[in-house]
Amino acid sequence: MPVKRARMETKIAPRVEDNTFNGTRKLVRPTLPPIERRRDPVHTEDPLTHAMISDTHGTPESSHAEAFYFQKQMQQQTEMTVVLEDGEQLHGIIQWYDRCTVKLRAGRARILVYKAAIKYLYKTSDAHPANSVMK
Repeated sequence: MPVKRARMETKIAPRVEDNTFNGTRKLVRPTLPPIERRRDPVHTEDPLTHAMISDTHGTPESSHAEAFYFQKQMQQQTEMTVVLEDGEQLHGIIQWYDRCTVKLRAGRARILVYKAAIKYLYKTSDAHPANSVMK
């Protein structure tokens, strides 16, 4: 007995719009608890806590002089000396910075320094001027 095969018809269904990924992404921001949670004594031991707490809500953080100075030194690749609070000196070129840190390139080494640990910094070339006026 020959077996009859039924002819299957395929129909193309119209595309239904669903919420599948179409190539564009939507930014989703979680709702964070109020600032008072960040002032919790449990979080004070965290070294980054000082970066999260800001007592000057709504006021400008700075005059942008620091950002201008860092940008200029980065573009000119100026050799800088960074003196830390404990007296240690680091020598290198500022490679990157943000609100809380500075990244130095010293030869092949990369050093990330918290700004809170920096006592002061200066251009290495200014440390020993060739023609000193004061003798």
